[in-house]
Amino acid sequence: MKRRDVLKSILAMGVGATSLSATAGQLQIMNALSQQARHSDFKALVCIFLYGGNDSYNMLVPTEAQSYQQYAQVRQNLAVEQSTLLSLNTTTQLPYALGVPDYMSPVAELFHSNQLAFVNNVGPLVEPTTKSAIQSSSANLPPQLFSHNDQQRLWEQGNNSLVGTGGWAGRVADLLDDVNPQSSIPLNISLAGNNVLQTGNRPLYAMTAEGADMFGALNPEHDWNERRISVFDRLIQLDSHNLGGAYRSILNGARSKALVVNQGLEAAPRLTTEFADNSLHNDLAMVAKMISIREQLGMQRQIYFVGYGGWDTHDQQNDLHPELLSNLASAMQNFNAAMTELGLEQQVTTFTASEFGRTLTSNGDGTDHGWGGHQMVMGGAVNGGQLYGQMPSLSLNSEDDFGEGRIIPTTSSEQYAATLARWFGLSDSELELVFPLLSRFDQPTLSFI
Repeated sequence: MKRRDVLKSILAMGVGATSLSATAGQLQIMNALSQQARHSDFKALVCIFLYGGNDSYNMLVPTEAQSYQQYAQVRQNLAVEQSTLLSLNTTTQLPYALGVPDYMSPVAELFHSNQLAFVNNVGPLVEPTTKSAIQSSSANLPPQLFSHNDQQRLWEQGNNSLVGTGGWAGRVADLLDDVNPQSSIPLNISLAGNNVLQTGNRPLYAMTAEGADMFGALNPEHDWNERRISVFDRLIQLDSHNLGGAYRSILNGARSKALVVNQGLEAAPRLTTEFADNSLHNDLAMVAKMISIREQLGMQRQIYFVGYGGWDTHDQQNDLHPELLSNLASAMQNFNAAMTELGLEQQVTTFTASEFGRTLTSNGDGTDHGWGGHQMVMGGAVNGGQLYGQMPSLSLNSEDDFGEGRIIPTTSSEQYAATLARWFGLSDSELELVFPLLSRFDQPTLSFI
């Protein structure tokens, strides 16, 4: 029997979590069964979503005197000190030289070792547009621009429409439904609960930095639950109603998946890479552990979602934003080191996303909601040490300025996501199904990977 059939038969018989836990070597048996159909490669995408809108114009900063003065004049009290900037050495043709603040030194190291790239001025677009088209009301624009919740949905849906509930990673999983045929664990795994990005016809799997959640009173790891579990299993097995049967199936499925995951994590290799003790580091450490047991879980493709909030900093930007960027940079560097330790740096690609960039100007209370912003992509398969896409003018009222310092994107979030999906294994025809507006852009995908 295939691994999926083993799980199905367990659930069909109504076998409870106690019996599952008592099956010694369950993971090894499932792993052996999955050998017959395993693909020859493994790939994972890891999304770090920066909730609140990252002010990426303080992440990539001009370094030369004239361009820096222009930047500082526009940014006013929010400008990063020029003396703290670390120059990015690159062959990319840019309108002005760039650097990152010194508290992002891990990112600079990744960039200079060709393991990280920046993708410039990305945002939701229905089609390429210009300031003149917007001013003449002839531009076809995404709905609800500058709204936190709506722009998060546009980024995660990948179709630049607020219609529907599914996300692009959910549609990718639907198309690749047979890529993990021997695994009971869904392709999409979230460390941030339910999210639009991973929503599709197939369920996502939600867990925490501590592992898979167990039903407290039904946790077979505790001896005192044994009698309760036995009674509970008999009770739900007695319900012959269709709704009762559906409930039993869902509940037992969740219990069995949690056991499979947690038993696998107990056997995960101990990595020497050390992560800090905070939410982002802990989440990425768990992603690293889950990737390390991919073979035990019978998985050849995985998409992870990690949420990192706090980027709507308001009048605390000068204090909070450096801390956020510093923690993001160190967490990404540690995660990259963990993938290298596992020998999987070429097979795991990590990328950032955020609902929008911020305005160039200060409103006296931080920055306002913007549109286009810069993102980072990391991994051994990334064509690192380069910046992709156009850097905007940092002058107010330029052709790049929608108004009030809101920068018009020149790269669509669909192009950004489609490039990642193509590397993940989608064909050109499948990309068109997942990203319906892709054909409107001269370059459906980019060359950063």
